[in-house]
Amino acid sequence: MNLNIQSSGSGCVKVQNIECDNCKIETEQGTSILQSVKSQKLHVHTTGGKVICLGTVYGNIDIHASDKSTVTVDKLQGSSVNISTEDGLLKVKYLYTESSFLSSAAGDITLGSVHGNITLRSKMGNITVDSSSGCLNALAQQGAIDVYVSQLGKVELKVPKGSILVKVPSSLQAYLQLSGKEIDVNSDVHVEEMNEAHRDDGVIITGFLNQTSKHEKWIKADAPKGTVRFRSQSWFQSLKLQD
Repeated sequence: MNLNIQSSGSGCVKVQNIECDNCKIETEQGTSILQSVKSQKLHVHTTGGKVICLGTVYGNIDIHASDKSTVTVDKLQGSSVNISTEDGLLKVKYLYTESSFLSSAAGDITLGSVHGNITLRSKMGNITVDSSSGCLNALAQQGAIDVYVSQLGKVELKVPKGSILVKVPSSLQAYLQLSGKEIDVNSDVHVEEMNEAHRDDGVIITGFLNQTSKHEKWIKADAPKGTVRFRSQSWFQSLKLQD
């Protein structure tokens, strides 16, 4: 079964408790609400309305929201997830995916618990991830990045004009490469074979957290004009701070 819905003006769309092969929703200023939807391919496009996903939405998901549209999501589960906003907030509580690409031109990207290979891009907004489990590649051109890495694959964070805060559990094993105008590693983080190099008006710190080889798991954070802060923090503390 295929579902194809178009609404004009401020017409809203609500789709709930449905299973279909393809689901395509296009709105102008109206809100799109998807609740407990399962679809092989799910495509949502709005030129000015909100997109709200409630419960769990399953499938290969493509959401594009232009102008000041916001996208807020409870839980997405799918092998491929692609979400983009322009000026609006992009907020996802739970994301379980093989590979995802989330981007915003001027809005913030705020993620809760994410699992899988995640790529994040923001031109003017900030990027926040409460808990990342897997590979994470995040670039915020002019904002800040704040990430808690709970389980590690390869993590690469870059902010050309802002600062980065990385939090990890004390037991995490990783190769570290932190570079920025300033580097601030908390005293309770024990970095072995730590090496500090000064170059081009900045600092590069490399080393190992809890003994690991360089190639499997690593965290690279680069803020050439800002500060990279590195903290050890329990998952429980990370929850408390969010409240």
